[in-house]
Amino acid sequence: MPCLPWPCARRPAGVIEKRCIRRPMLSVVLPSYNHGKYLRASLEGLLAQTRGADEIIVIDDASTDHSAELACSFLDRHPNFRLVRNSRNLGCVATLNCGLALAHGPIVYFGAADDLTYPTLFACGLALLEAHPQAALFSARSDLIDPDGRRLGAMPTPIPRLTPGFVDRGAAARLLMRDDGWFMGNTTLYRRAPLLSLGGFPEELGSLSDGYVSRLLALRYGACFSPEVLAAWRRLEGGFAWSQTVDRQRLDHLTKTLSKRMRESGSPFPAGYARRWERRIEFGARRFSLTEAHRQTAAQGFTARLAAATRESIMTSWLFFRLRPWDLLPVARRRFRYFIERLPGGSRWLLGRFSLSGHSAHRESRP
Repeated sequence: MPCLPWPCARRPAGVIEKRCIRRPMLSVVLPSYNHGKYLRASLEGLLAQTRGADEIIVIDDASTDHSAELACSFLDRHPNFRLVRNSRNLGCVATLNCGLALAHGPIVYFGAADDLTYPTLFACGLALLEAHPQAALFSARSDLIDPDGRRLGAMPTPIPRLTPGFVDRGAAARLLMRDDGWFMGNTTLYRRAPLLSLGGFPEELGSLSDGYVSRLLALRYGACFSPEVLAAWRRLEGGFAWSQTVDRQRLDHLTKTLSKRMRESGSPFPAGYARRWERRIEFGARRFSLTEAHRQTAAQGFTARLAAATRESIMTSWLFFRLRPWDLLPVARRRFRYFIERLPGGSRWLLGRFSLSGHSAHRESRP
């Protein structure tokens, strides 16, 4: 068995402190691999939640730094804190599935050791899931931060609803076709039973696994969403998603594997969505390469930086019109909304003027 209790995890595996409370139990699974530099801040964020987790499971994926020892220092700060150490490095997705098997709660949050959670994430997510028992998951928006924790702004992801509420299956299908997935893994709370019914996270999909699972669950059951920014994703060079984006051969393989799943008989994905998704992924990978090329000119002269910036702008526009022409209006609308939101009073103005989910999809998703 690759998942083994770490010696300092004094609480016996499977023993959960009972509490006389009538609320759904929330389990937190936090995989960690050599993230000792960021793990403390991640754990502090989890412990600072206004609605605390009922169980926190940290799984150290055979780290070679001080991550496991740091996690041990938190044992006395939560009644149901457990530390598990993989006997060998299993990788991110396999570790997520190990945590899913160990979790006791009907609702599970899968954190990241280098990300941050804001104080009301769990309270908001659990309240919406309780109000909409048919929903298989909850998600919200996320900030983007640099390696030192400086805020770079909100991630410009699609926003399916202007107010917290439920997105039904039909609305989810239309939104995926029009503007694609709004799910941020660092803000997502899953119902454990539907996730287990899928077999957990498909390991063969690598960094695309959680996005695929979130889309599939939304199409089968519906999903809850809040437009609040409730977590922060740390952009790290060499991170899991970053590494698989850089490796184009690996990304192409993952894309083809996932696209095949979407096209299978009986799949709930809308007709034509797999092709749109493939082209969106291709655009994202190519834009990433252009951005990296631009970034690498930072230490060069003004002329080199200007040439790289010009090339990035021109090529990004050309790639968008070639690969994603149908996305022009949704993306322009989304960018405009994010721009307005940053202005003083912008959020209130948007609330009165726009339906961020777009017409019929919003009307059919009851608050």
